[in-house]
Amino acid sequence: MAAPRGQSLSNQEPLRLMLKSTKPSRNVEPGLAKRNEDDDVYERIHSAITRQQLPPGTRLREDEIRQIFGVSRARIRAVFARLAYAGVVTLEPNRGASVTRPSVSEAREIFAARRTIEATIVREAIARMTKRDEMRLSEHIRAEEGAEQQRDRTEMIRLSGDFHILIGEIAGNSVLLKFLRELVVRESLVIAAYETPGRPSCSNHEHSAILAAIAARDADLAVSRMLEHLDAIAERLDLDRPGKPVVDLAAILA
Repeated sequence: MAAPRGQSLSNQEPLRLMLKSTKPSRNVEPGLAKRNEDDDVYERIHSAITRQQLPPGTRLREDEIRQIFGVSRARIRAVFARLAYAGVVTLEPNRGASVTRPSVSEAREIFAARRTIEATIVREAIARMTKRDEMRLSEHIRAEEGAEQQRDRTEMIRLSGDFHILIGEIAGNSVLLKFLRELVVRESLVIAAYETPGRPSCSNHEHSAILAAIAARDADLAVSRMLEHLDAIAERLDLDRPGKPVVDLAAILA
């Protein structure tokens, strides 16, 4: 069903559809089926958070989430624990789970960490770059442009983060890539909380400029453009006032 004019899909689509679970095959071993199902629950909630369908501060009510996926309370708690370890969910005594809402100081620390890590990643990527890698990055930017033309904000957010992850994969440093994946996810929460209305948090034009420098094998220029890009993302946020109002599950379901 199409979203009514003036409403985003995430504001009017039931959470059940957003997080709908896929049942494991009957032929799968019971223990493995449970692990697969738990992974599916984890990935669906994690994806909804990183795509900003569940904004920072959203309460994740245990019973409601359990009913959506049709699994036990104990298994939902285990999934919440994994999400908390990943830094996207906060667990509080007597309050339960909620989507993590980064503080201003945490936001600044995340951007500082990304500057340090991505400067190294860009240099390592250039040293390993192949023509095939250049084509992958070019195709990715075209996908970003398509999402922007379609005004598909959720896809734009996903593709924007994936551009940086793709450079990390090309660099081939698994330790730095692990850190980068975590930072990209945590930055998505910062953007969701502090993005200035009407100002996109990331630009595929900036990505194109980074790729041009990488393709030219100009490491200094590529690093400079990457750092300028990360600074521009931070500048498009409003970190000088409290984040956006909390949206809880009742509001989403309504």
